[in-house]
Amino acid sequence: MLNRKPQLLARWALAGALSFTALGLTSCGTEGPETGVDVEDVQELPEQTETNNTANPFDGPYNQEFFDDLDLREGQEVTVSANVNRIITPEAFTIAGTEDTTVDPLLVVHKDAQPELQPELTVKVTGTVHTAFDLMAVEKDLDVDLDDALFEDWDGEPYLQASTIDTSVAADD
Repeated sequence: MLNRKPQLLARWALAGALSFTALGLTSCGTEGPETGVDVEDVQELPEQTETNNTANPFDGPYNQEFFDDLDLREGQEVTVSANVNRIITPEAFTIAGTEDTTVDPLLVVHKDAQPELQPELTVKVTGTVHTAFDLMAVEKDLDVDLDDALFEDWDGEPYLQASTIDTSVAADD
């Protein structure tokens, strides 16, 4: 008499493998709540808005809307218009928010001295948004030597690293 145990085990193994394969294939179907959905709809892409779309950088007044979206603007080049609030050094100053806001002054630093700046002067600043001021990093990036004591209060605060400062804008711009 032949030993049928190995053949019986092989049949069971084959039947089990086929069962799992059939279950696996049915779970790969496209039916169900995803019917009619494109791959783009399922992928999690960052929402393209004016605040984080580099194709449409911010260009407007320094106001509550801009301030509220500073985190989304990290590393982006923007253009903001505002009044000079306070001159800190020839390379650094603050801008004030529009009259209808209560936003904190925003620090602006530039590699070159800006002797024409004065408080209440309306400026249009183009530069890169940073959410945390680090004096040593700024000094290195701009190749300047800033007075440490004057910038202690700005450590970790948002700032704008200016590439251009236009002082010829009209006050209501």
